[in-house]
Amino acid sequence: MFQREANSLRSYRNAVKILVVLGALSACSSEGADGLGDAGTGGTSDGVPTGGAVGAGGQAAGGAPVGAGGAPVGAGGAPVGVGGAAAGGALSSGGALATGGSSSGGAVGAGGGDLGVGGGGTGGDEGTGGTGTGGGGPDEARSAGCGKMRTLMNGRHNIMSGGQNREYILRVPDNYDNNKPYRLIMAYHWRDGNATQVAEGGNDGSTEDPFYGLWDLAQGSTIFVAPEGVGNGWPNPNGRDVQFTDAMLELFQNDLCIDTKRIFATGFSFGGGMSFALACARPDVFRGVALYAGAQLSGCEGGNKPVAYFHAHGVRDSVLPISSGRQLRDKFVGLNGCMSQNPPEPAQNSGTHICTSYQGCKEGYPVRWCAHGGDHNPTEKDSGQSKSWVPGEAWQFISQF
Repeated sequence: MFQREANSLRSYRNAVKILVVLGALSACSSEGADGLGDAGTGGTSDGVPTGGAVGAGGQAAGGAPVGAGGAPVGAGGAPVGVGGAAAGGALSSGGALATGGSSSGGAVGAGGGDLGVGGGGTGGDEGTGGTGTGGGGPDEARSAGCGKMRTLMNGRHNIMSGGQNREYILRVPDNYDNNKPYRLIMAYHWRDGNATQVAEGGNDGSTEDPFYGLWDLAQGSTIFVAPEGVGNGWPNPNGRDVQFTDAMLELFQNDLCIDTKRIFATGFSFGGGMSFALACARPDVFRGVALYAGAQLSGCEGGNKPVAYFHAHGVRDSVLPISSGRQLRDKFVGLNGCMSQNPPEPAQNSGTHICTSYQGCKEGYPVRWCAHGGDHNPTEKDSGQSKSWVPGEAWQFISQF
């Protein structure tokens, strides 16, 4: 009698197993009455959770509790929880044969494991959004220095360019991660200025904070460089200073982890002229430029491709008249395909500023023009203000990329 009961019990168990497998296979081929999105949250298809045999807080088909941390197959429970071999069962719509990969936290999870969406970042080694811890978006491009131990430390360095010994000051964020591609900003000094004044701030208020006030605003997201001009200027004869920039960029990209699609130039006066020259000569290298009271002082070799362009200039500039700034602006208004405008400008000595974003520009190539009522100054302040508005405007422009 006991033998007959045992045989009967085995037959019953085998029948149950067949029914469970058939139910699971049915779940794989169906999105369920409530749609695929209900899987694992208590939604069902013919009595089987569409998110796998396990709902996050629901019940398995057999009635066993499967809550978060519950057994036997709960979301986070054993043996197959979220983050395990399959998110909700071997044949669930989110599991080993799921449309989203092997698991939501396993080898090929949607945002979890080695090949998660956004992988590279904090999610895993290789994601669809890039690679490396803290990786950026899909437009990011990693330099050869990513993943390498850096040899370039903060401070002043020498480099040979065009047979000359040139100098620059490098400042890398304290929390530098060699797997995270950083934005790079090259900051050029004014005539009779120097790299130290740009890197540290100073010169009687010409630039009060490091790197034209951008260092503090970047909050560790950006690598900065202050190059030293020959004779404290940027005349750029025969492209000499453009070649100097090329040499620095090659060095930085081989030693540091840089997002090569987010390289920018900025500068005041002569440094603004140098930034303009780079926008003309290296439009495929520099994503954008930010000029403060600039003019065409360093040439414009090329100058036939769009570059994102920001320019701040004083209406009573006694060194480089605002008309010279408008000329540079209008060149990139044309190259960037923007609509022609006559942006408003404040009165002289008004203590105010007016910024205008040009309309109709090619996608990704904006032009923003800020005119103020003051003189030749990169960090102009409005009346009654202790801090300049210029760094915030420039950073907002740069950081949109």
